[in-house]
Amino acid sequence: MLKKVYLPNSKFELLYILPLLLLFLDSYQVFSIPLTWIGNGLLFIIFLFISLKKKIKLNQITLILILTSLAPTLINTSTIDVELSYLFLRIFSFTAFIYVLYVTPHLDNQVDILRALNKVYLAISIFSIYTFLSQIFNFYEPYRNRPGTGILGFDVQSNFWISSSHRMVGTFREPIFLVSLLFPAFLVLHYKFGLRTYSYLLSGLVFGLTKSELALLIVVLFVITDILINKYDKRVLYFFIVFLITFFVPIKECDISPSNFECPLYTMDEKEDANGVLESNPAKNESSELNNISKITNVQFEDRERSDILAFTNQFIKYGTGFGFQNTNSLYTEYLSIQVERETYLVNRTSPKYLNIQYLAKSFGTGRYFLLYEDINLQNNFLFNFFSIGPLYGILLFLFIIGLLNYDFKNGLKIFLVLISFSLSSFEDLLPVYGLYLGLMFKMETHEDK
Repeated sequence: MLKKVYLPNSKFELLYILPLLLLFLDSYQVFSIPLTWIGNGLLFIIFLFISLKKKIKLNQITLILILTSLAPTLINTSTIDVELSYLFLRIFSFTAFIYVLYVTPHLDNQVDILRALNKVYLAISIFSIYTFLSQIFNFYEPYRNRPGTGILGFDVQSNFWISSSHRMVGTFREPIFLVSLLFPAFLVLHYKFGLRTYSYLLSGLVFGLTKSELALLIVVLFVITDILINKYDKRVLYFFIVFLITFFVPIKECDISPSNFECPLYTMDEKEDANGVLESNPAKNESSELNNISKITNVQFEDRERSDILAFTNQFIKYGTGFGFQNTNSLYTEYLSIQVERETYLVNRTSPKYLNIQYLAKSFGTGRYFLLYEDINLQNNFLFNFFSIGPLYGILLFLFIIGLLNYDFKNGLKIFLVLISFSLSSFEDLLPVYGLYLGLMFKMETHEDK
């Protein structure tokens, strides 16, 4: 048996709470450094320290796989103009993911990690409910000081929807980011720790209120997986019912709290009389607005980004080589900008003066002219790593899944579901915490804490 690091279990638990808490604070940063980066970094440092104490070393096969996976990135580093700090972060994230994944199954204090994860998960979930209510009723909410996910670096995080359901963002910049990091944690706790009934109800509420299509897909797969492994748990049924209700029932901020400072007091149909004074017809405009809103479905499924990703995949998958972490997003942006470049060319040939006018809004054509000067992200974890690393990534992942299912079908399905939950996430990097989630699914009996 491996020796324990010289810390009592209670201190072990406290050791993991801080990095786990920080990596869920996606909306916040300190000195322009996102707290989630700090959390993942601390998590890696802790695992590095423990592995040194326990003398856990990566085997040669793992080292070869890491170097082979990074080869496309390292070879192409000098051939492209890229911000090296972000490239370093991607390389670090991938390496730390593999390292944490390798070390976690060797630890004999996994229960302490799960206890810490459970405490942080509940704290983030409860706080997320509070932020949801605070945004509707104008309660105090800590200032979200990290830029949003738009193209411009100073984009404000969006947490207001005037005509559709208010969505849960919690401590994250977007609802899909919440699902991408919290749902795998929920799966690990469900299968390896055992949550109390109130945790399932709270989880159904949180994930349902995100109104995220990714959440809907993974929840359905989660229920199907439990059926396939013959695991009946009435608490999962409670979770599923609460999720469906909160996902499909509209919760419109301005209907519930019309006094919210973000909601317009009334909508104006502005007209200008002979004296240049604006007149309004509130009754007419209100009727028109209600008519327009009535046409909006409660749950709107947006597929622009997904169709773009699928089109890019169909176009570039035939090349079959790794582009490197620094090239994938550039190629994705170049592919999407083809139509914009054509429009720019035609406008320049026919109406060159039009391009000299600066518009604050309503750009012509597709309106996606940011594609000409800024890279956008391929927001799919599996495809980003597949195109960055190459077919090797897909082959290894496929063999890994087949091996798991062949060795232990039921546990293999559980691990496969965890893999799906972060492979479909909008975080492109294989984060250290994803390695932790996956590592916790190995070599440990379920710990029921009821």
